[in-house]
Amino acid sequence: MALPIVLAALAFASFIPAIAHAQPTPTLPSAAQVQRAAGPWELSNPAGDRKCELTFKPDRAAAGLALTFGPTCAQIFPVVNGVVAWTIGPNGGIRWLDRAGGPALDFDETEVGIFEALKPGDPNVYFLTNLGLAGTALPTADEITGQWSLGQPRGRALCNLTFQPELAAGAGPLEQRFALEIGAGCERSIAALALASWRLERELLVIQGGGATTLTFKREPDGRWVKTPADNRPLVMSRP
Repeated sequence: MALPIVLAALAFASFIPAIAHAQPTPTLPSAAQVQRAAGPWELSNPAGDRKCELTFKPDRAAAGLALTFGPTCAQIFPVVNGVVAWTIGPNGGIRWLDRAGGPALDFDETEVGIFEALKPGDPNVYFLTNLGLAGTALPTADEITGQWSLGQPRGRALCNLTFQPELAAGAGPLEQRFALEIGAGCERSIAALALASWRLERELLVIQGGGATTLTFKREPDGRWVKTPADNRPLVMSRP
C-alpha cells in the first residue's frame, strides 16, 4: 500500500515545476501608456534632499519593460537593488518588477507626473517624478473640440478634422469617446484609416479608426499635437 502513495508523491513533485513554467505572461501596457511613461524620471525622498535620475524605456525586458538607473541610485536608494523592469500597475500607476517578475514597488499618481510609493516594512516614502510631465496641466475636451488640420510636420495639409463634443456612435455614457468628422478631399492614405472617434487618455489624444487602427498624439508647447511615436510617418495637428 505504501508504494502507490510514494509513486503518487513523486509524480506530484515532478508536476510542480511544470505548474511554475505555466504561469501566464504578464500583460504589457498599451502603446499610449508606454509613450506616456517612457523617458527621464527622478526618484526622491519627500524632502527632496536625496534624489537620482532614471530612465524608462519602451523596450522589452524580463517580465516588463526596460529601465536604467543613474550611477548613484543604488547607493542613495537601496530599494532599487533587484529592480529590473517596469510596467503599468492594475490601477494605472507605475509598477517596478523584480527579477522574478513580481512587484517590487507600486507608485500611485498623486498629481500630474508625480507618483508616490510606500513599501511594507520600509519606513521611507518614495516619490517618482516624470521630468517631462510634472507641473503641466492636462488637456480638456473643450481644448480639442473644433476644427484641426492634419498634415506633415514640414509639408502640406493632408486632411481637415472636426472634433465633435457629442459621444461617438456606440459609445457608452462613461466611455468618453467622442465623434470625429473627416473633411472632404482627405489624402487617400488618411481617408483609408476611417478615423471616427477620439478620446483623451491623460495628456494623450487618441484617435480611433476602423478596426484596431489608432493614432496617438502628444501636445507640444506651441499648441500643436504631434503623433507619437512618429514611426516612419510623422504627423502633426494644428488649428487651421
